[in-house]
Amino acid sequence: MSKIRIGVIAAAGKGTRAYPRTNFIPKPLFKIENKSILCRNIELLQDKFKIQKVYILVGHLKEQVIEEVECLRYLFPKLVLETAEWTTKGLASDVASLESKIHEPFVLILGDEYYYKTNHEKLLQTFIQNKKLTATIALLRTSIKSKIRKNYSVELDGKKIKSLIEKPEDPPNDLLGLGSYLFTPKFFEYFKKTPPAKKSGVVEITEVIDLMAHETKEVYATEVKCEYFNINSMQDYHSAVYEVRNDLFENYKISLIIPTHNNERSIADVILDFKPKVHEILIVDAESTDNTVDIAKSFKSKVEHYFYDTKKEYEGIQIRQGFSRITGDIAIVVSPDGSFRSKDLPKLLEYLKDSDMVIGTRTTRQMIEQGSNLKPLPRFINLLMGKLVESFWWNQEPRFTDVDCKYFAIWKDSYNRIKPELNVKGKFFTVEMMIEMVRAHLRCIEIPVSYYKQVETIEYKWKDAFTDAIEIFKIAFSKKREDWRNNKTEE
Repeated sequence: MSKIRIGVIAAAGKGTRAYPRTNFIPKPLFKIENKSILCRNIELLQDKFKIQKVYILVGHLKEQVIEEVECLRYLFPKLVLETAEWTTKGLASDVASLESKIHEPFVLILGDEYYYKTNHEKLLQTFIQNKKLTATIALLRTSIKSKIRKNYSVELDGKKIKSLIEKPEDPPNDLLGLGSYLFTPKFFEYFKKTPPAKKSGVVEITEVIDLMAHETKEVYATEVKCEYFNINSMQDYHSAVYEVRNDLFENYKISLIIPTHNNERSIADVILDFKPKVHEILIVDAESTDNTVDIAKSFKSKVEHYFYDTKKEYEGIQIRQGFSRITGDIAIVVSPDGSFRSKDLPKLLEYLKDSDMVIGTRTTRQMIEQGSNLKPLPRFINLLMGKLVESFWWNQEPRFTDVDCKYFAIWKDSYNRIKPELNVKGKFFTVEMMIEMVRAHLRCIEIPVSYYKQVETIEYKWKDAFTDAIEIFKIAFSKKREDWRNNKTEE
């Protein structure tokens, strides 16, 4: 046989080191560039091996994985996708449970590993070139020994495997063992021969391979080249997202949304400041009676008009209207009053490479220009309400110190995921977006931004502070109450 028809993806583990996110989402469903790792590994099997059938081992939060598989059937119409229950006795046992279904060579890939720009087809070449082969495993050369310590190391005799060492303290070489394997049905025979490991009490897959290598002398190494990401922790995941986005970043289009209402004195400065750094500027105007719209058009900015019924609540609706009109992959939202500068935009974009939303925080006193309207009172209210949001969703570990900053960046895809839950019409749209990012288990982080004196300074009184705090509390509490209701329904 010169081709492989069967693939197996292990997508069952609990992923405890990626807490707290894995309490809500299994690691194989973590998304990289809007596709789950599971989806990308199915793509790998199809593109590199022309696999015809894939068995997906499920366990932790299996309902979510099964739902994802149902969706992926439409994306991969030529593939047969089938789920199988884990054994809870380790990876080797999970794979061995498929013995009655697999009677030919197959490829196994771990569901929490992502390979970017890989040449995995070399595993198939190794299989074709070595007729007596019982298995081949993917290896990657790396000078970073800490990566090998997290996986396993390999000792070679030519192109054949001499031994494998799980998580070695002192790796013998620069060969990193990957979670990609090509097995013949001999795997099932040697699984039964391999005793449980003393440390874990289960049969380890590396020890099955090690025994195969010693007895058959036909376990081969296949050195591949790729960007490899082993998603053990949330930092591993953020690193993977960052590296891929950083590689592709120049391809993304950036749109700037500016909600306006009688801002003729400041709008020109804002447009001129940001225009060289974005691909498009969209003005969403709420019935300005001055020259705001004419000035914006004179700089060839797109202008959308929002006609509102109430004179008090319109900013949230303006922002949502803006998102429905922009063409960019990334949206930047900034207030029209000149209180923020484009010099902070590179910071927002850099942090956006491994986040879903990056929002400014105006709590660094050294970055607040003298004369701005952010006095101690509004700073305190924003900090207090930020901590309130943290306390409501403490199990997801958000960190907020400012809930009313009108300068942030967000991926359009991430916005679309929270869009159905956005309802705030007025000026507190920012805190609602922050809360919905947390509720959707997306990454929303704060970074300090400079805050400048506005063209028109608005006096902020104790009464205003109290009213704002009440409104923000109502928004946060209503969202939290909805979570409580949903949890009771699930129970």
